[in-house]
Amino acid sequence: MDRRDFLKGSAAAGAAVLTGLSQTRSWSAEMKKTESRKRPLLYGAGMIWGMWLNRPWDYEEKQMDLLKSLGGTVTSASFDWVDREKEPGKWDWSYPDHAVEAAQKRGLKQFGYIGNTPGWALPKGTDPKLGYRNPPRDECEKEFRDYCRKVAARYKGRVDMFQFWNEPNGCSWVKDGCANGDQFAVYTKWLKIAYESLKEGNPKCIVAAGALDYHEGVKEGYKYIEGIYQSGGKGCFDAVSIHPYGEPLHWQAVSDTYRVMKENGDGAKGLWITEYGWSDSKGEDAAKKLRDVLTKLASPEYSYVTLANYLCVTDLPIEGTQQYGLADRELKPRPIAQAFKELAARK
Repeated sequence: MDRRDFLKGSAAAGAAVLTGLSQTRSWSAEMKKTESRKRPLLYGAGMIWGMWLNRPWDYEEKQMDLLKSLGGTVTSASFDWVDREKEPGKWDWSYPDHAVEAAQKRGLKQFGYIGNTPGWALPKGTDPKLGYRNPPRDECEKEFRDYCRKVAARYKGRVDMFQFWNEPNGCSWVKDGCANGDQFAVYTKWLKIAYESLKEGNPKCIVAAGALDYHEGVKEGYKYIEGIYQSGGKGCFDAVSIHPYGEPLHWQAVSDTYRVMKENGDGAKGLWITEYGWSDSKGEDAAKKLRDVLTKLASPEYSYVTLANYLCVTDLPIEGTQQYGLADRELKPRPIAQAFKELAARK
């Protein structure tokens, strides 16, 4: 599903990165061991940022209050490069500072989005509005690395989980027509760069690859993960993220993704479901689907799923039938919110 409108070295340095990677492997293993027992991060829901809805900044604070009241544990964070550095060297951290502080006050963990290139760093001739679809031109690799390092260092100890890009196999990568399933080599190139740079900023951070559009209409999305490995991506991510939209979930996408991870020696790494949900979230049917999904994810069969994030607390900035929210725009909870609360209470 297309959510592009709102979802938006020196030798010494090299040695430091290698040290950081070693520390991260140990930390990741311990995190995986802990989450295999409790897996508290199965109870997440994403933010629809106030600025997307022309609402004041406290709108997401109200969303976080609702999520916390439902037993939620994790939510999204947006660190889009295009908004942080609109002009070269001029940084604006006000909005993410606000959102991260709000989440910290409420005890909510966050996973942060990395990507969305500012117009000045895009390949020549690229529409500045298409930064969500294009990595920077090669000449701006240094600036991209600086962006990643700054994000990781600034929020170290508060936001330690990151997702590189969003649905690069679908509508959020270079080729038109939402047909980017064969573009894994270019994605892997920039994944490596992002991984190295984020680790330089925070050696203990967790970086997820993918965030793949892997709904029920995508039968072999796992081939994109295979392509990342074939392109030399092993060792450049700590988790794999997918969006297995389905009725109620595209379970085959979940199992196939993990199978590929195991086949490549990464069975100890977590699988993140950073988006799932249903376009009509108003009635009891959506509540039943959520109960089915969270009950199954919490079972031992899916112990490798270490994070699950329902698409959104409130409705998308799209008018019409695509609601998705646990609550409406005025944050009035729907039956699906009660189902979320019941399941989160079991964690």
